[in-house]
Amino acid sequence: DFLIVGGGLAGHILQIQLQEKGCSSIVIDYSKSNASSVVAAGLVNPVAGKFFTLTWRAEEIFESLATFYSDVENRLNSSFFTPKTLTRIFATPGEQNIWLSKAHQDKYKSYCSFKNIEIKGLKSNYGVLEIAKGGELDVSLFLGSCKASYSNRNEKFDFEKLNVKSKSYDDIKYKNIVFCEGYEVLYNPYFNHLPFVPTKGELLEIETSLPQSNTVYLGPVFMQPRGGKLWKVGATYAPNIVDKLPTKEKKDDLIKRLNKIIDVPYNIVNQTAGIRPATEDRRPLIGRHSSNENMYVFNGFGSKGVSLIPLLAKEFIDFVLNNAPLHPEVNINRF
Repeated sequence: DFLIVGGGLAGHILQIQLQEKGCSSIVIDYSKSNASSVVAAGLVNPVAGKFFTLTWRAEEIFESLATFYSDVENRLNSSFFTPKTLTRIFATPGEQNIWLSKAHQDKYKSYCSFKNIEIKGLKSNYGVLEIAKGGELDVSLFLGSCKASYSNRNEKFDFEKLNVKSKSYDDIKYKNIVFCEGYEVLYNPYFNHLPFVPTKGELLEIETSLPQSNTVYLGPVFMQPRGGKLWKVGATYAPNIVDKLPTKEKKDDLIKRLNKIIDVPYNIVNQTAGIRPATEDRRPLIGRHSSNENMYVFNGFGSKGVSLIPLLAKEFIDFVLNNAPLHPEVNINRF
């Protein structure tokens, strides 16, 4: 029924939900070491940014994702999603003041709790904000479980083999084709006119004596415990850059930001880079091609794929199968 091009979070979550609707599908993808999903931290954070912005459609999104990942874990007999409280560290009095100016708003009350505490090994003189309903997806384990359990083909998609009129690709006949290629949509002749803004992100892996924790620390950088003495630290944002190499410039930037909150020595053991499929208005790009009615794009989730995709995949499938309207803020018709 569905040919899905791209085997990151978008492609595989879509495939899982299509199976639930009784639709057959196959994912075509080849492993890319710098794809967004491969290097993603997998964090779910309902309150983000320096102005403590509540995530778009927060209530719907967080209700949907908790149920989705739990159900998939049971189905695949695996464990890859961990609900977590996140800990936002106020690095300056100004940050604390921004939060205090918003703390009275009802919309934050089920998510945020201010604690005037200090954390050993971190510079937390101005207190912290505990953020509920966060979480962490082990992205590589999730994708590996999907690839082992669902129909997929490990090859680079070749547009020369696509016959739109006969609805076929190589030896595959399909009813619908959905492109979930991440930043590689730039090379897709059917959808590369859309305002995608591929954004390079870099991460560090450090070794430190900071005690491992069941939370993720947020501040000028995020600090994600990885077991032993290892922590993942990120991230940087460089729009419209699609090269695959880590840079000294961004390494120095991460070190400078990390030093604002860490208070113990550390060693850098690795640096990685990936390309996020971001968009001009920071909303996903989902919808039907203007002249090929069985061709779709499902892309543009940026750094929020773990949280956004479960709900939006459900809505996209309802759009394709039942002609239900897409949310206007994600529909490609807005451009």
